[in-house]
Amino acid sequence: MEFWLAWFHETNRGSEVKAIAKGAERLGYAGIALSDHVALPKEQQARHPMRGIPYDPEIPNIEPITTAATMAAVTEKLRFMTYAYVMGMREPFTVAKQAGALADLSEGRFALGITPGWNSDEIALLGHDPSTRGQRFTESIDVIKGLWASNLFSYEGKHYHFKDVGLAPRPAQAPKIYIGGNSPIAIKRAASNAGWIGMNHSIDELSPLLTQLDELSEGKAEKYVIASESISDDYVARLQGLGVKGVVLMPWSAEVPASESLEAKLLAMEAAAKYWL
Repeated sequence: MEFWLAWFHETNRGSEVKAIAKGAERLGYAGIALSDHVALPKEQQARHPMRGIPYDPEIPNIEPITTAATMAAVTEKLRFMTYAYVMGMREPFTVAKQAGALADLSEGRFALGITPGWNSDEIALLGHDPSTRGQRFTESIDVIKGLWASNLFSYEGKHYHFKDVGLAPRPAQAPKIYIGGNSPIAIKRAASNAGWIGMNHSIDELSPLLTQLDELSEGKAEKYVIASESISDDYVARLQGLGVKGVVLMPWSAEVPASESLEAKLLAMEAAAKYWL
């Protein structure tokens, strides 16, 4: 079982970001999972699909691409994954460029976890139509993969259509693409890519989702989840029984993590590592 560190609602302090990355590598964490939000309006109609609440725009949300690049620059083995990059509020060309560059800059230690996104208010604020995010998401995956794989790539879709477009330099090794979301179509997409990144689902919720994923991917799709309960031998064994490859840990409070000192964060990481790593 791989154990990953969540870096979701923290700060942009460079010294802290670098210290956390160095500490995670020293302690034996497999990687760091980085969340994504850009700009949230105070008034929101959207509600988080699991928590049933809007997101407070005053709670910090890290920028995953630049943060992962900073962390990769001070480590050698630690891996990084967006968890998950919101494609519904972006076009695929910039994402392909940035993710491909980060894969090269980190020497293959970056994976692109993506989702259409749930916050329709944020998606609209950034200039995209929330109602088309699913269709655009599907096409975006095709575009990103095509740009990574070909010197010149052409595409004819409903939302993206172009002829002979090149992205250079292409990544030496294309990053893996993981899919977020728990709908049937999300599981189908995950089966067609490297795998699935889940939220903090209970074991009972995970079982049918991962069974379907195994059937669709013939057991090839990798599975990552955020811990939904305190880590124990029994919990880890149950996750392993479902074929989960990695679990994302939150060693400190997810509600106000920016208020936790660097020393407190490192101590919490070390406490978790002593038992599991």
